[in-house]
Amino acid sequence: MKVTAFSGIMGIGLLALLLVVGCTKNPIFYTQADPIKTDGWENTGSVNASFVTSERSLLSSISTGTPTFDVTYIATASNVDSLSWQFPGGTPASSTLVQQIVQYNGYGTFDVGLKAYNTEDQDMRFYTDYIRSFYKDDWSFSADSWTITGTTGLTDFEPYLNSEGDVIPSWIFISHTVENAAECTKVFSEFPANRLALEFEYRLNKKEKLYVATTYTESSTTVTNVSGVSETNTFTLTSFGNPITYVAADAIPKPTVFNSSTEYPGIRRLVLEYNGIALWAVSDMTDGRFVRVKLSLPSLSNFSLNFIKGESTQNDLGIIQYPFDSEIRNLTLRLEDDD
Repeated sequence: MKVTAFSGIMGIGLLALLLVVGCTKNPIFYTQADPIKTDGWENTGSVNASFVTSERSLLSSISTGTPTFDVTYIATASNVDSLSWQFPGGTPASSTLVQQIVQYNGYGTFDVGLKAYNTEDQDMRFYTDYIRSFYKDDWSFSADSWTITGTTGLTDFEPYLNSEGDVIPSWIFISHTVENAAECTKVFSEFPANRLALEFEYRLNKKEKLYVATTYTESSTTVTNVSGVSETNTFTLTSFGNPITYVAADAIPKPTVFNSSTEYPGIRRLVLEYNGIALWAVSDMTDGRFVRVKLSLPSLSNFSLNFIKGESTQNDLGIIQYPFDSEIRNLTLRLEDDD
């Protein structure tokens, strides 16, 4: 089979480029999956229209729906005289270069095709929805991200930390000691108006015990008994302070322990609103596991999302009666058929 000058130059250049890439951490190149076989596209000779890609799954936390992504393609086809790329929805939309950087705008899926030729043969690979770009929330709080509403304080929403104290991205935590309704909202614009799906995971964990900071004060009274002898009685007064403070079990002085109820009433404990209207709500605990939620959104390109952790009820002493931790993570927006 003929080996051309084009293929020799391409092989040397590609080898040098891959060696350079191998010395760095980014980008990581991905080989495409097994070729999709379509009549007339099968390879019948030595040409192999294969390629590697810097990215395939593209995510962004930009809530405008129009982020920009760059993807690098490198043809690894052998024994070729010429190449022809097709990048529908990308810029450029086509190319004849061995290596091509393609820019994509917005969230969705994109096809990729490569055709390789020599004087004796040709081969083509075409992949539907090869590139997938989607929104993944980073759970940050700022003027152009999640903002606080209602009676919520910013400290009600805590970044989730692992056992080493490192922040885990896209994961938010609301402590069981938050008494008020913790609310936050975010505005989204210019998203696809049809077939948009929202996904996230949540966990509600019941807390079996609450430890309340206790203040101990000694007091005494002196009285004269019937025999005319003075007697002093010393006793200890305890109080919880105002406001009530929840502490760790080993706090000093020793805290007062309150046991939670075995059964929690069925009230809304976590709610998701879409443009101010409740789209989803849950009241049950999840027994330590995360539950995945997938919702089809209405056909609006501009909308707001609002998460609300319900207000905690309190007993006669002002102690939270049904304490629970709330967690939300991995919130994404993508086209419904982008699985």
